Amino acid sequence: MPGVAHMEEILDRVMTYLKSMNLTYEIKPVDGEIHRILVPYSIEEKSLRFNVVIDVSGQFVRFWVIVMIADKVRSKKKREELHQELLIANGQLAEVKYFLSKNGDIGVVGHEGVKVLTVDSFREEFRAIPYGIIYFLNVIAKKLNLTLTLPTKDELSIYS
Repeated sequence: MPGVAHMEEILDRVMTYLKSMNLTYEIKPVDGEIHRILVPYSIEEKSLRFNVVIDVSGQFVRFWVIVMIADKVRSKKKREELHQELLIANGQLAEVKYFLSKNGDIGVVGHEGVKVLTVDSFREEFRAIPYGIIYFLNVIAKKLNLTLTLPTKDELSIYS
């Protein structure tokens, strides 16, 4: 099957790029298929620790992190204000976008096309994720007076 070989080649490239960045990672099967890599990452000066999820498909490499669990904002009005700020940020920021999961969790995401994936573009997309997290915490959450900590690996089933 050419698709399987293609996916293995993309996964190998991603793992090579992660090694070149001196990052550790864990391969996570999803529904019995290997196309997800979990990368523990920290920003020491901000005391932030999180896991970047890298999903590999035939067309894209997707980098993402959940930054806030849905139930952290219970007020409908506050949630609407938050969603508006996310949309504004999506129009202003270049490499990262914010998204809502099916259950309302908020995440930051970046994509790179497999056909144009190089080590440099991989690094750029990967490094945009911490920037998106810091922007969310320092600009969006601060503006709305939200006190947040990033969800831990144990709080989210996507990491297990």
